[in-house]
Amino acid sequence: MIQAKLGFIGAGNMNRAIIDGLLSAGVNAQQLAVSNRSAPKLDYFADRGLTTSTSNAEVAAVSDVLILGVKPAQLLDVAQELKTICATNKPLVISVAAGVLTQQIAEVLGVDTPIVRAMPNTPSTIGEGAAGLFATAAVSDAQRELAKTIIEACGIAVWVEQESLIDAVIAVAGSAPAYFFTILETMVDEAQKLGLNAADAKALAVQTCLGAARLVQSTETDLATLRNNVTSPGGTTQAALASFSASGLDETLRTGMHAAVMRAQEMAAEAAGGR
Repeated sequence: MIQAKLGFIGAGNMNRAIIDGLLSAGVNAQQLAVSNRSAPKLDYFADRGLTTSTSNAEVAAVSDVLILGVKPAQLLDVAQELKTICATNKPLVISVAAGVLTQQIAEVLGVDTPIVRAMPNTPSTIGEGAAGLFATAAVSDAQRELAKTIIEACGIAVWVEQESLIDAVIAVAGSAPAYFFTILETMVDEAQKLGLNAADAKALAVQTCLGAARLVQSTETDLATLRNNVTSPGGTTQAALASFSASGLDETLRTGMHAAVMRAQEMAAEAAGGR
């Protein structure tokens, strides 16, 4: 069980998801504090027994771990605000802001600050998230374990040993829910054109997506074999897959993932250039 005091800087969706997950896991609300410049956003957390404040510094001063859940464009300014407190208290810092490198954060907070960069995705808001984690050399084994426990309160988390691999996490997890939403949107639309009503089309498409994912989770069978198991020679599935192949679906998906990686790299450069 987590014993540390956790300070959440920012009351956005991702910090809220982590907090809700921690509370559901039995973490005492008195161990959690959250700050946000806009006071009304803090009501949700105050009602659950958390310490709240409109002062980032006030929350940071009483925390063993700081979870930075602010917008990427604001993160380095917030880090500057917390620089003195971090230098004195040496908290573990976890950033969930996309596109801001740990080196950029360390340049503000100090190179000896233990920093973990987390890349979660939006299903974290319902406890079904997938996240990648990277730790700087200043992070101890115990802090790595603590960071993973915190992020896994709203899903799964995996470590990457090079920060550049966070961009791959963005491509396969961070941005990926939108890929599936787009596929589902197209399937539902086409099913309606084929005669199904909107509600039935959505229910069938969503359940099929959910069922396929759970089937993958429930077995050690590889994805290619699972696909082949559904594909009878000369059948309907084979016809659909052949059409996908002819249309270049595989290459389209690969190109989109590379585009996500390139944009992540551009965002990091923009964050560096903004200071």
